[in-house]
Amino acid sequence: MSSGPLIAVPTYHLERGRVDSWDTGAYGVPDLYVEALRRAGARAALVPPDDDAGAEEILAAFDGLLLIGGGDVDPARYRKQLHPDLYGVDPVRDAFELALLSAADRLGTPTLAICRGAQVMNVAFGGTLHQHLPDIAGLIDHRGETYGVGTVHDVDVVPETRLRATVAAPTIRCPSHHHQGIDRLGDALAPAARSEDGLIEAIERTDGWMVGVQWHPEETAADDDAQQSLFDALALLAREGIPGTPTRKERRTRAVEIVDYDSAWPKEFERERTRIAEALGDVAVRIEHVGSTAVPGLAAKPVIDIQVSTRSMEPRRTYVEPLLALGYRHALDPIAIDHEYFSHDVDGVRGHHVHVCLLGGEWERRHLEFRDALRRDPTIVSEYERLKRRLAELFPTDVYAYVEGKTEFVRTIEEAALRDTSSA
Repeated sequence: MSSGPLIAVPTYHLERGRVDSWDTGAYGVPDLYVEALRRAGARAALVPPDDDAGAEEILAAFDGLLLIGGGDVDPARYRKQLHPDLYGVDPVRDAFELALLSAADRLGTPTLAICRGAQVMNVAFGGTLHQHLPDIAGLIDHRGETYGVGTVHDVDVVPETRLRATVAAPTIRCPSHHHQGIDRLGDALAPAARSEDGLIEAIERTDGWMVGVQWHPEETAADDDAQQSLFDALALLAREGIPGTPTRKERRTRAVEIVDYDSAWPKEFERERTRIAEALGDVAVRIEHVGSTAVPGLAAKPVIDIQVSTRSMEPRRTYVEPLLALGYRHALDPIAIDHEYFSHDVDGVRGHHVHVCLLGGEWERRHLEFRDALRRDPTIVSEYERLKRRLAELFPTDVYAYVEGKTEFVRTIEEAALRDTSSA
C-alpha cells in the first residue's frame, strides 16, 4: 500500500439519475483530480459532505485538503440576493467546506482550493463574489461561449507569492470555465494572480499554505508542469508538514545520524561541485559548500550540502533538467521563491543535497552567513554540536522534528551575522 500523504477531497452530491443504472444518487469527484494527486505521490480520500461532522476531527485524519469545482456558493453566505443564473447551490456542501477551510486554517493543514473551492475559500474568510461575470463590462470570456465547455487564457502570477514559488513562472496558461469570481477579498487573503482584465484569478492565505485558483489545473496538469506543480506542492507539504504548524507532527521519516567530522567531506564536495558545474554551465554563477559538513571540526549528518546560486529561478527547467540527468531528485519549494531542493544518493544512501537559490537572495545570504559564523567562532560550533546530538537522540527517526528543533538556534545566528554584515 502507498505510504504517500492522504489528502481529503470533499465530494459533491449527484442527484438520482446522474449515474446510469443507479436507482439512487451518489457522491463523486471527477477522476482528473485524483490522477493529479497520484502523479504527485499522494493518496486521495473522498469525503462526502456532512453538516453534522466536526471539521477538525475529520481533518485530523488527513495530511492535506483539496477543494474541487462544482456548483455555486449560496449568496446568503456573503449577504447577497440570489442571482437568476446561479446553479447547483448545495447548502450542506457549502457548510461542510466552509467548516473544513476554517479548521484547516486553525490546524495549519496544507490546502489547495480549485475554482468553486477558491470562491468558498474567499467566502470562508469574509469575502464576497461576483455572482455572474457576464454582467460585468470589460471582462474577457472566463467560461467559454458554450457554457460548461470552457476556455483557455493567460494568468499573470503575482511576484513574491506562494503561487509564484510553486509554479515558478510569471504567466501561465489556464483552462477556465467559471461564471463567478472573486469580488471583495476576505480577511488575511492576498491576490496571487490576475487575468488580463484585472479579475483576481488566484488567492492565498497570508500565513501557512492555503492557495485558491479560479481555473482548473487538473485538466492540463498531465502535460503542463506549472499546473501539476500545484498538486506536487500540496503533496509535498502534506507529507512533510508546514514549518511551525501543528501539521509538522512527529512521524517516522529518515534516520538521523550524527557522526564526527570527516576530513574527506571537503574533497567529496569538490568532486560533486565539478559534476554540477559541468552540467549547469553558465546557469550556476557560484557553487558553495554549506551546512555542517562545510565547517571544520563540526559533527554532522554525513550529507554534503551544496548551494548553487543562479541569476534567475525561472524557468525551472534550466536547472532541473541538468540535475535530474545527474541522478538527482527534485522537490520544489512552494514557500520560498528563491529556493529549490534536490537530493542524490551515494551507494544507496542520501549523500548530497543541492539547494538552487537566487543570487543575492535571502536564502543564499542566510546560509552563507550561518556557515561563515560557525567557521569564525568555535564557541558557536560547540554549542551547535551539542544541540544537534541532543536532537538526534530525541528524534532518531524523524528528520523533520530534528530540523525544527534547530530552527531557533540557526535563525538567531543568521540574524546576528546579517546585522553584523549590514553594519560593516
